[in-house]
Amino acid sequence: MAAASYDQLLRQVEVLKMENSNLRQELQDNSNHLTKLETEASNMKEVLKQLQGTIEEESGEASGSQLELIERLKGEENQVEPPWARFWSTQLPHWVLPAEMSLDPAGLRTRTRAPPPPSSSSSSGPNPASFPRRGAPTAGRDGHDRCLEELEKEKSLLLAELEKEEKEKDWYYAQLQNLTKRIDSLPLTENFTLQTDMSRRQLEFEARQIRSAMEEQLGSCQEMERRAQARVSRIQQIEKDIVKLGTRLQVSSPVACSPV
Repeated sequence: MAAASYDQLLRQVEVLKMENSNLRQELQDNSNHLTKLETEASNMKEVLKQLQGTIEEESGEASGSQLELIERLKGEENQVEPPWARFWSTQLPHWVLPAEMSLDPAGLRTRTRAPPPPSSSSSSGPNPASFPRRGAPTAGRDGHDRCLEELEKEKSLLLAELEKEEKEKDWYYAQLQNLTKRIDSLPLTENFTLQTDMSRRQLEFEARQIRSAMEEQLGSCQEMERRAQARVSRIQQIEKDIVKLGTRLQVSSPVACSPV
């Protein structure tokens, strides 16, 4: 009886030793796993800190370059004189367009110069200005030539503005297309990757900055389309005006005035 109890106790002790050994091994494995997790967490924090610093640095550089670009474009835009400003201020007071033509930004409208007030000598005799002079056709031709020159200048300025805005739009669209390609090239994985996610966020942030800068500089797509249509319409009107002036010049050129 005593021997059986002793053997049973020995077996229980062996079982307890085995369980204790298993528990120690499990505890050691858990400790190693915890250490590994702590190391990975520390590495992830370091990567996150580096990525955050990189994002802030690149964001500052991107914002600075965009602001410089906007300021430069605004400066160039302010330096461009409106096509009709110099014409109105310098040329219009010195000569008169034909009665049915007038250089107006909205198109040609009827404009006539008010007749000069009658002089005191008009009642006593004929006005010498009423008689044709030899120099009159030359003065009329000079006026037509100046008008044609100003129309050509305005047309050139409008074409330059169209080309300038198209180049700016192409630049912005090229930047957005490049960022879109870089976003699409990022690897798609089922498991979450911090570095990939931060890279995607950075590229999306840059794309938003580019869109914001483009809208601030050029306006919305509807506004850009309206400006382009207005310029094209004005250019077409200028071309019609040039044809009209050329026709009037051809009609009036054969007329010769002889001195009285």
